[in-house]
Amino acid sequence: MGTYWIYYLAVLLAYGAVDHPAVLGVIVVLILARRWIPDPWVFLRTFGRIRALKQQVRANPANVTARRDLARVYLDRLRPGAALALIDEARERDQHSAELLFLRGVALHRKGRHEEALAPLVEAVERDPRVSFGEPFLVAGDALRELKRYSEAIDAYDRYLEKNSSSIEGWTKLALAHREANEADEAKRALREASSTWNQIPWYARRKQIGWYLRSWVHRVGF
Repeated sequence: MGTYWIYYLAVLLAYGAVDHPAVLGVIVVLILARRWIPDPWVFLRTFGRIRALKQQVRANPANVTARRDLARVYLDRLRPGAALALIDEARERDQHSAELLFLRGVALHRKGRHEEALAPLVEAVERDPRVSFGEPFLVAGDALRELKRYSEAIDAYDRYLEKNSSSIEGWTKLALAHREANEADEAKRALREASSTWNQIPWYARRKQIGWYLRSWVHRVGF
């Protein structure tokens, strides 16, 4: 769940200060717009770093690493367009980087260009099967679900889980893809795997994945 709760707490404090029910409507807006509003911790964590990286990019046009790192910051801040421009600049100087291909696929997917995102994601894995620990398969699965190509999405999530079997996010998204493909039994099995995995992973891993565990629990109750 990250630190989105800070937004909700701020709204509740504002409600307590002004005592007007309209303020609570902001919570609804936050929930609906969450995919476009970065985690507040991201702003705090990247505030100083983004300025330093911008300076490095301006100072050295050939600095691929600074462009890559700044692109990652922009992706964290939900600014895929800005990230994509930097990634393309970096790729002009390093066309063989599997990581840059992966980041390009992420940026394209987040811009809603799901079909275009697939080619760089596949190419990234072909160049380096270990790139980003299987993340290209997860992003490809997300893009394929948006394209309503559910059987292919299931295959992508399965490949991701081969490398990341303790990912609650992976099991939950696999369940959703099975449900969208009208495969209820397989969806239930994936949700059971999410629950079983949660019971087996250590506490520090649970802390990072609690948001996806809660989503899996909601979907499990909904079946």
